[in-house]
Amino acid sequence: MFKKGDLVRHAAMPSWGIGSVVNPAKEGNLLIRFEQAGEKLIHPGYAALTKVPEDELMYLVVREVRVKWGRPVETASLIPVLKRDRYKVDGEIDVGQ
Repeated sequence: MFKKGDLVRHAAMPSWGIGSVVNPAKEGNLLIRFEQAGEKLIHPGYAALTKVPEDELMYLVVREVRVKWGRPVETASLIPVLKRDRYKVDGEIDVGQ
């Protein structure tokens, strides 16, 4: 039902924020990394976990340039955030709906 990378909410613990499934196959348990609570080992049969619908998400693109072997190497990461949230990036850019 849940796979690695799925974004979930714990209905009984909304203060934990959004969680990302890190490892789905530990004897039926899920290892989930939550924004505000860190990593938790949870059995989905006992916890009220729901997937975050894709239409509630937007993605911030974080670009990074490092020098490797004397040459610049650029990488990009996608960070999922809820559309209803508002974020300040470097105190200048307001990203949100």
